[in-house]
Amino acid sequence: MEKVIGSAYGRTAQVPGEDEFLTQTAFGTPVGELLRRYWQAIALSSELSDLPKPIKIMHENLVVFRDLNGNVGVLDQHCCHRGASLEYGRIEYEGLRCCYHGWLFNTEGKCIDQPCEPTSSDYKNKVRQPWYPTHEFGGLVFVYMGPPETRPIFPKFSILEQGGVKLHAYRNNTRGIVAECNWLQIHENAVDPMHTFILHSANSGNQFTPAFSVLPDIGFQETVNSVRYTRNATLPNGNRFHRIGEVFLPNFRSLPSQTPEGDKLILEPGRFIGWWVPVDDTHTIGFHIEALPVKDGKAEGSVWAEAAPGLSNSNVPPPQSYEDTQRRPGDKEAQTSQRPIAIHALENLATSDMGIVKFRRLLRKAAEAVQGGHEPPGFGLKEINVASKNEILPPL
Repeated sequence: MEKVIGSAYGRTAQVPGEDEFLTQTAFGTPVGELLRRYWQAIALSSELSDLPKPIKIMHENLVVFRDLNGNVGVLDQHCCHRGASLEYGRIEYEGLRCCYHGWLFNTEGKCIDQPCEPTSSDYKNKVRQPWYPTHEFGGLVFVYMGPPETRPIFPKFSILEQGGVKLHAYRNNTRGIVAECNWLQIHENAVDPMHTFILHSANSGNQFTPAFSVLPDIGFQETVNSVRYTRNATLPNGNRFHRIGEVFLPNFRSLPSQTPEGDKLILEPGRFIGWWVPVDDTHTIGFHIEALPVKDGKAEGSVWAEAAPGLSNSNVPPPQSYEDTQRRPGDKEAQTSQRPIAIHALENLATSDMGIVKFRRLLRKAAEAVQGGHEPPGFGLKEINVASKNEILPPL
């Protein structure tokens, strides 16, 4: 009998597991500890109202709030008295008061009032609600969830310091309000420039710009804390399209505008800094701070900020049916369909995937450094110099 090569028969008998080292993010896991060494985006500043906001980040249930003095706090969701959820608490000038017995906690978890205890009691000085430090920048709220003694300063990002722009913060809902997959398979998408030629052009039509419809030459470069790609293509009019994107440790990235017009010569720096933040190992949320160019006193729009949930950008018409998404899939369909956690052992990475290979290697090296009691590569930088840009150059 002739041997059949590549038959699917028996493939489910022994399916390898996911790469737990790179994909798991709970406390004590290698990458979970790496992520906790960095400031993580958790909410828009504009989302903090007169009510606490419950959030889940890296398997931890928390509440974020702004007290009536304007200070932002992040506390463990469950009150250290009897465990009632602080999402039902009352925001006051000095902090957040539990709905059950009225214990009042400030933004650093200090208990400053216990109305049911005797006035002579000092018990409030003996308890503390678990808390995390916060930082606000560019319209986002960030939290530091790592060891107190290793807390880094919040860095400056070069492309967000440029003049002539307005910073605009928003949730990145392009994979859904909550993406139903592991954080890594979304994050590493940004160092896979070839997918824009196939997914966003040849397969699904022009989802960003016709400039992506030309097969590019690509290259990759590692820095101490990032992987950069270069994408070069000669457009039908002879102009040369040069593009650089960059993915940083552990989970933020920068890309230039996705909609350059190939008939205009341009030189524009990167457009945004974006974070993909694990909710748990199979759910992810995204945030952007975008530097919108200001012309005649008005900021340009954003194809990401204005996109409907689940669509790659605002240029993509909403699907009318499941069949529509089959005919015109975008980033959401491609990445969430890799399984809730992509199984790296089943992949067959090729030459064009070198950016993925390099970033996973960099991520593993950084997590191993933390495991060994060392700082990850590039940790603690006061300023992050971002190389991402678009150039449309004239013909040679």
